Amino acid sequence: MSVEPERAEASPAAEHVAEAMIKLWQQAHEDVAPTVSEEQMRVLLAVGSEPTDPDRMARDLCVSASWATRLLDRLEQRALVRRLPSGEFCLAGAGKCVLEATRQRRRQLLEQTLVTAAPADRPVLRDTFNQLYGAVSPLARVPRSRSPL
Repeated sequence: MSVEPERAEASPAAEHVAEAMIKLWQQAHEDVAPTVSEEQMRVLLAVGSEPTDPDRMARDLCVSASWATRLLDRLEQRALVRRLPSGEFCLAGAGKCVLEATRQRRRQLLEQTLVTAAPADRPVLRDTFNQLYGAVSPLARVPRSRSPL
């Protein structure tokens, strides 16, 4: 059984785009909050806009509840999250600022990338980013299987 040529070419291209986006996110994170570890940043993102408890966070991140609790406790000590009377955690003002500043820096880096493209390619790249987002966003809601990695 052969793979369609267009599909075979898309996989490496998609992989390169994913790697570039990861590098861009890491650069934005490093520029804005170098003292916040990648694990802590993942937790901040997972807390997001709605309060969450350590068990739910552990399930969402596919980690142990003790790991999630430990990281939430560290983030609470740094005033990036706060514990609610219910035992749930929510972003504190500083945590919201870290995430927003990282997103803004990421947007700046993306804009710099687009500016370096040929003027005729810029709308195509913007459309491609929007289409990719539309295609990938639903995947974020698909439950993950536990990975040994």
